[in-house]
Amino acid sequence: MPVYFITYTVLFWIPFFLFVLFLLKFFGSNIKKSFWITSIIMAIALIGMEYLYLKFDVWSFSEEIDPLIGIWFGSAPIEEYVYWFGATPFCLAVYLSYKRLFERGKGA
Repeated sequence: MPVYFITYTVLFWIPFFLFVLFLLKFFGSNIKKSFWITSIIMAIALIGMEYLYLKFDVWSFSEEIDPLIGIWFGSAPIEEYVYWFGATPFCLAVYLSYKRLFERGKGA
C-alpha cells in the first residue's frame, strides 16, 4: 500500500482544495494572485532542489521501507510531486486563513 502517496494526498491536497473552494473567494485579487505566483515559483524551486538532491545522493527512495506507486518522472517518483506541489499551497493556505482569522478577531 503506497502510504507515502496517501499520506501526502490527504495531508496536503484535500485541505488545499477545500481552501480553494471555500476560503480563497474571501481574499482580494492581490492576495489570490500572490498565492498562485508564490505556489508556482516554490514548486519550480523545489523540483529543482529535488533533482539536485537526488543527483548528489542526499536522499533516495526505498520500496522496502515504503512501497511507491511506480510512476516516475526522471529520477523522482510521483509521490515527490504530490509532496512538492501540495506542501507550498497548503502552507500558504494555512497562513492566509490564520492571518484572516486573527485580523477579524482584532476588530471585534
